[in-house]
Amino acid sequence: MKFHAKGKAMKSARTILAVAMLALAGAGVGAAAAPGLVSSELIFERSAELPSSHGSSVASMPDGSIMAVWYSGSQEAARDVAIWGSRLVDGKWSQPVVVFDTPDKPEGNPALFVDRSGKVWMFFVTIHGLGWNWCKIKYIVSTDSGYTWSPVTILRDRRGWMTRNHPLTLKDGRLLLPLYSENLWATEFMISNDDGKSWQFLAEVKSKPGNIQAAVVELDDGSLYSIMRTGAEKPKGKLWESRSHDGGRTWSPASETVLPNPNAGADMIRLQSGRLLLAFNNSAYGRSPLSLAVTEDGGKTWRIVRDVENEPGKEFSYPSLCQAKDGVIHLTYTYRREAIKHVAFTEEWLK
Repeated sequence: MKFHAKGKAMKSARTILAVAMLALAGAGVGAAAAPGLVSSELIFERSAELPSSHGSSVASMPDGSIMAVWYSGSQEAARDVAIWGSRLVDGKWSQPVVVFDTPDKPEGNPALFVDRSGKVWMFFVTIHGLGWNWCKIKYIVSTDSGYTWSPVTILRDRRGWMTRNHPLTLKDGRLLLPLYSENLWATEFMISNDDGKSWQFLAEVKSKPGNIQAAVVELDDGSLYSIMRTGAEKPKGKLWESRSHDGGRTWSPASETVLPNPNAGADMIRLQSGRLLLAFNNSAYGRSPLSLAVTEDGGKTWRIVRDVENEPGKEFSYPSLCQAKDGVIHLTYTYRREAIKHVAFTEEWLK
């Protein structure tokens, strides 16, 4: 299968081969504006071909490069929306290319994941109907760091369930996949005991008002900690949290954190230092500012360290986080619905 750029007149039904991408050579720290800040730039500029972009996911590839994917089109949920991708090469992002596209149907919410064998997964949804509550969950896999992809597999035909945040490899080797329902406004977890060959329902977390888009980490004691987006009316919303002490089979009742949430996605990862890093909108009213917070006690207390973006009335949302083997942390997020922005930094930037 050969790669080709997305045409304006029609959409391809096939999974597209990613354009040849080189390994990450490293971004220069010399131009950093603050200690620990490595780089900050748009992955691409808004264009006629990419007028509206949202919902990015970033991951460190087995070959050492950094890859980002997102969905772009005329507007969210429009029929021309496809999954696009880019890779950091010599400190610059490559020209965006189509990674997956279904004819006349919108794609959304890609979530990248690298399993312990080095296989790269991209989970995402396709709207087979009138909106997000008509989604089917699908995935494609790559054994060469995202240069080429497998045919698509439908993970779940049941409509209305969606992906958003990264899956997680647990200490016992199982794969945990967080999902959520646009119909029920609830979180669900699926599990694979055989490295992704099969997936089963594991547990759900419900709350009033609802919660969706869980970001999950595993703590030192083997327990799981999850942060979720709220469905509360503004300005009442707080990020939800829940914990599991049995490998995700059961979860504590969702409880509100002290952190505000304007009904917007957040992401959380465990750093190599053991601290947890959270990217979220530190506002009860809108999707600005986009802020970073850390915790050293497994989410019991949070310290807000800085605003990445702060411009009232604008949107900086749906953050995605990863940390590369060299310790550099990569953050991608929606920039005003016009583009996807990338910020790279070390833990020194979080002091």
